[in-house]
Amino acid sequence: MSDTLLGLAADYDRRASRCLWQQTRDDCRNTSSLFRRMVCNRQAADPAQLTITMSTLLDIPDRWCRQHGYRAIAGIGGFVIQRDDETPLVAGIGDTLAWDGRALTVRPA
Repeated sequence: MSDTLLGLAADYDRRASRCLWQQTRDDCRNTSSLFRRMVCNRQAADPAQLTITMSTLLDIPDRWCRQHGYRAIAGIGGFVIQRDDETPLVAGIGDTLAWDGRALTVRPA
């Protein structure tokens, strides 16, 4: 299903690039953004794990980590994740954040 939504988002991006009318172009971009947000929200719905992909919006890992008591800061190539004085974790594209009920771990791609 997420492949279908990402395909629809890409289709609306292509439509937006060909539109002559600003309102139609904005409508296509907003629809594309909505489809991408739907995919990311679906990925973040699993409380046990979150895989960071190229299509993951920046606020999704931040929100997911906050639900588990961590902070996530977006940087070049990925996220730095930390809780209190614990050693920071670094997660990049393709890595999976896993919650075991006590702590987050990063499973490399």
